[in-house]
Amino acid sequence: NPYEKSREERSKERSNVRTQLQNLLTELDGLVSGVKIGLPAIFGLGLDHVEEIIDRHKKSYFFICDSKMADIGYINRLVAGQIFEGGFDALIIHAAVGKKEAIDRVVELAEEKGKGVLGLCAMSHPGASEHLNKHLEELLQIATAAEVDGFVLPATYPNLIKRTKTNLPSKLIFSPGIGAQGAPFGSALSAGADFEIIGRSITQALSPAKKAREVLKVMKNGARDL
Repeated sequence: NPYEKSREERSKERSNVRTQLQNLLTELDGLVSGVKIGLPAIFGLGLDHVEEIIDRHKKSYFFICDSKMADIGYINRLVAGQIFEGGFDALIIHAAVGKKEAIDRVVELAEEKGKGVLGLCAMSHPGASEHLNKHLEELLQIATAAEVDGFVLPATYPNLIKRTKTNLPSKLIFSPGIGAQGAPFGSALSAGADFEIIGRSITQALSPAKKAREVLKVMKNGARDL
């Protein structure tokens, strides 16, 4: 827990993490299409420092904020404004909040600023099957009606990806859950996803660039574990 440390220790730790992220993105340049940054990194570093990182690497990557937004439209728009001003190209919002006075306010702002919105319609962890994933069709309808640019669907449930791509072939699908959460590399692409979101398997590897090359090779040859 970083807040068990002194302010000075936290500041030094943030500086070290920022340097590590800069080095990681430099190493992966040309191997990875985009970067998804979640709330732990944003809260840990601060949005200003995240903005610095994005600004330095914006020509090489498409930056997605994994905000998993789920509030009323007024708040969603305020938060989205800060995210977009911070340099992010797109953000993720829960489709479950609905279109009217929720997703539509974010999509409206994104269109004004030339940014993207991805609707989270299912998740990759086991508990998602208890409720959220049971309502996939409804959530896809909501996200589509709100005119999001794409969907976030879990690689750990490839049947959901297949169904969605069959019914909504024009929408982009981004799939997390690859590697650390159990889905084989390339499996989401095989199911119909357009992009696989791979985090810890690459970022925590001894050589992230080497691991990324191995993953790319698997994607070209068909899904399997590494």
